[in-house]
Amino acid sequence: MRGMYRALSGSRHAEQAITELAHRGTLPGHHSGLNHEAIGVGVGLALRPDDCAQMSHRSGMMLAHTRGGFTLRDAIRSRFGLAPSCHAALPGRPRTLPIVGLVGTWVPMSVGVAMADKLRKKGTVTVTFFGDGAANEGAVHEAMNLAGARRLPIVFLLENNGMAVSLSSRESSAAETLVSRAVGYGMPGTRVDGHDPLQVYGAAAEAVAKARSGEGPSLIEAVVSRWEGHAVGIRDTRSTAEVSLARSRDALRETREQLLRDNVITAAEADRVDAECRSEVALAIAECLREPRGPLATAWAIDAAEAEALTFSP
Repeated sequence: MRGMYRALSGSRHAEQAITELAHRGTLPGHHSGLNHEAIGVGVGLALRPDDCAQMSHRSGMMLAHTRGGFTLRDAIRSRFGLAPSCHAALPGRPRTLPIVGLVGTWVPMSVGVAMADKLRKKGTVTVTFFGDGAANEGAVHEAMNLAGARRLPIVFLLENNGMAVSLSSRESSAAETLVSRAVGYGMPGTRVDGHDPLQVYGAAAEAVAKARSGEGPSLIEAVVSRWEGHAVGIRDTRSTAEVSLARSRDALRETREQLLRDNVITAAEADRVDAECRSEVALAIAECLREPRGPLATAWAIDAAEAEALTFSP
């Protein structure tokens, strides 16, 4: 659980800095994953390196960081265009499928990988991430139907933050919960608090174990609040009250408080981890600003001293 907290804290501080840099115009547009960190961390802890993950644009960095082979320095450098992204399949990294721009179209790709691995008797599991908006795409329905029919070793992870760009899930589906769809595909479904990495880990570990033992696919719906708009540069259509409600939940703060109550860590230990993560991120930003200027040269508008002071205020 200490390792989990370090992964969560590191993911939060990297995502805070990247989001702030995007808001300042220092980095190009960004789909912020602020407050989605517990999902990537929880799932990442449940996977083996030879398992395959098809990650999302919100929690992908957190998943890659937790699985290993992708440091906080890598996370910052990749956003500056100075290193491969978290989606890159490289030697030494756990198996990864890249993100695809068209919503939902990567889910059939993941089902194909799971089917190939099953035919080759590899004993591996594939996890594919998608959002509440993608859940309504025909390609996602077809993929999940096939996975259920063939009992494929795959876990479908639905990150439900309640908003598909500007359309709320209340307007896009009459279903009270999206996990209720699992029964139609002949697979178990679990709904978890996406702010709680332990809940996410527990559900993911159980689903991965079932898939690995030949029991077929599962659907996990992780309900989470999105702090930011759909993407930097796109107006957030939520009301002030809706945004305030979303930001009243904080995955890092709540996890820290829970671990302190359970005597897993002390406040001093948590403070030290947070400080180390902030320092690692700040050093990575300062390093990037010293690199030879590439295509983003005209956009880089801060210096190393400013990078040290980057914060995010909900």
